[in-house]
Order: sequence, then structure tokens, then C-alpha cells
Amino acid sequence: MLWQNLDNKVIGIWGQGKEGLAASQAIAKHCSGFEIVNINEDNTADIAKCQVLIKSPGVSLYRDEIKKAVENGIVVTSGTNLFFANKPDKLKVIAVTGTKGKSTTSALLYHTLQELGKKVELGGNIGRPLVDLVDSDADWAVAEMSSYQCADCQGSADIGILLNLYPEHLQWHGSHQRYWADKLHMITQAKTKLLNFKDKRIMEMTKGVAAEWFNNDNGIHLQNGSFYDGEQRLFAKDVLPLLGDHNAENACAVLSAIKLTGENLRECEEAFKSFKALPHRLTIVAEKDERTFVDDSISTTPETAIAALKALDKGQQLILIAGGFDRGQDYKELAEYLAQLGERVSLITLPDTGVRLGQAAKIKGVLVINAADMDEAVAEAWKMSKKSGWIILSPAAPSYNMYKNFEARGEDFVNCIKKLAK
Repeated sequence: MLWQNLDNKVIGIWGQGKEGLAASQAIAKHCSGFEIVNINEDNTADIAKCQVLIKSPGVSLYRDEIKKAVENGIVVTSGTNLFFANKPDKLKVIAVTGTKGKSTTSALLYHTLQELGKKVELGGNIGRPLVDLVDSDADWAVAEMSSYQCADCQGSADIGILLNLYPEHLQWHGSHQRYWADKLHMITQAKTKLLNFKDKRIMEMTKGVAAEWFNNDNGIHLQNGSFYDGEQRLFAKDVLPLLGDHNAENACAVLSAIKLTGENLRECEEAFKSFKALPHRLTIVAEKDERTFVDDSISTTPETAIAALKALDKGQQLILIAGGFDRGQDYKELAEYLAQLGERVSLITLPDTGVRLGQAAKIKGVLVINAADMDEAVAEAWKMSKKSGWIILSPAAPSYNMYKNFEARGEDFVNCIKKLAK
């Protein structure tokens, strides 16, 4: 929706967080004669007063209030859509989405473009709301986009990157199938679609779609410990200071996007070397008495917990702390993977999903201890740990049952480690 279409309108802003505030400020700057109605959970009836409703990403597109608003002729949109409709033509957009890895991938892409001398912005689900960038004079914008932002996206990214698709966010989308379809909604509108060849679900759901691919032999992929472009070796993957093959595979998406911009891929090596990992993502946060503590609080699915264990497993003792908000996750595969690691792996569970995960793991013969909170979990992990052992927080579940967000959960983990010194 163009700015002039908001002039003299009654505009509802649903959500007064970062996104809602940014939308209000942008409207105040670019529009005239409007009236703002702030909507929250206590006054949704006031939506009926509005001609336009700008909702924050956390407000599900499938809520009854949204459906009713559309039926009554109210235009429902978002700050993301305001950005796409009103951004400068010279500002090209690379949109990154996927169930996991999109923040690190977006940050790495932003950092690499910067190091290559490009004028670039970073926003969306990471950093600043996209509508904040609408007046930018940059050449490129890297936009991390959640499934919530993808679902009703009305803009066309110049490059749309899809990293992976796992079951997630059931409470917002209503079903896993709709979640995957909502992710793909943004991708289908992108001018160039950049997809992960190794993700079977992406392959199945994009049959017949014209796309560029990464992690395939003809494109940018990993081979013999190095990044390759087809048959051409670029540089060693170890220059990237990130743990795990999944991060290196996502870096192939970054290199593929850089290639599409026309830049020299070999010059990315120095940029990769200087990248700093984002917090709470497979981060070594402490080493105490020859034990290593790893914060992977960002992990909210069984798949990401398995990826963390694979990334860290060097034959040493592994103690996994897992459990959190229940979204109906299936823990069978994670339990089976733990069992494959044998006696050197133990599981300490947290509420709420820890009960189901613990039961599934016990059946497979895994040593399981149930903890009431993070303090108890870290204390129990310390008691059973041995020299050279690794204690890993990779919860395989969201944090909302006990914490505001995954950052708060990771910070609590670090604080509990500090208590061990006392």
C-alpha cells in the first residue's frame, strides 16, 4: 500500500512493540490527515472503526478478528508490506527465510556484502523493522523474514532464499502444511528463488518451480572440507567461525546470493573469517574444570537439537539439556539419535516437553534425569559430567512456558553456570 493511499484514513495499528512503533512513525512521516487507533488484546472491537489495519507479525493472519475485518472491507496489511510498496527502486532486497538458521544466514550475508564494499542494510525479523528502511539510500537490504511475515507478503524480493522446512509454529498457522505454504508464499513472489537442494521437503513442495539451487553439485556446495562452485574450489570451510555442517551449508546460500549479485566469490573468504557468531547459537559460553558449556538456546525443534549434537560430537561425553514449550513436537527421531550415541550421552529434561522427550529416550535406553528448572538442570549436569565432557543446552522446544524468549533462557543458562563457581 502506497503512502498516499493512507492519507485521510483511520488506521489501526495492532501491536505496539517494535513493529507497531516503526509503522506509526513511518506513517507520521509520510502521510497526512490520518487517524491512528492502537489495537491490543483488550480492544479488538475497535478494529471496526478502522479502514486500514496494520498488524504486527505476532498477530496470526488466521485469527477470527482478521477474517472478520477482511469480510467487512478493511484493508489488512503489515509494516513489511509498507516497506515493499514504498522502498526506493534502487534498493534491492535479498529475503532470507527458513525454519532454522535464518538469523545467522542473514547476518553473515549482511556482513559479507559490507566487507565487499556494498552499502547494505539489515532488517526484518532481525535488527530493525523493514519499514524503518523505507527511506534508505543503500544498494541492498538483507531481510530476515519469519513465517509470520512471509504469510501475507505482497512484495517481490529480488532474491528469495529458503534454507529449510521443519514442523514449527503450529499455534500461529494452524497446521504444519499451512506453515510450509506460508513460508513458500514469499519465495514464490521473489524474482529469483534460491533453494536448498538438500532439503527433501523443499524439493517436494517446489516441483516445477524455476529456481537456483545451493548444496547441489552444479551450484555452490561443500566438498572435501571446502566450498565449491560446481567443480571449482573456492576456499576451506574452516575459515567460517561457526560450528556445525548445517551452518556451512547455509553459508552456501550466502555464497550463492553473492554470486547472483555479480561479486567475486573468492573475496568472501576474508569476510567469512571476520564474522562474529550471534549469541545463543552453538556458542561456547564457559569452560570449567575441563568441562565445556554450550548455549544453543535458539534450538526450538528436535531437528536443531540433533544438528547441535552432530556439530559438537567428537567422541566425548555429551550431556544434553532439553525441553520447553509444547507445540506437539515429535521426539522419536531425537530419542533414537541419543540412543545411537550410547552410554556417553545423557539427557536432562526441562518442563514441559521434557516429560515426553524423557519417556521416548528412556525407552531407547538413554540415561534421563528430570529437572524442575534450569538451575537444577545445570547442577545435575555438573554432577554427572566428567573431564572433557560437554554440557549442551539445545532445548528442542520454544521457551515461552518459562521464559520471555530464547535469549532469556540462554542468559539463565549462563547465570546458572556462574553459580557453580560459588
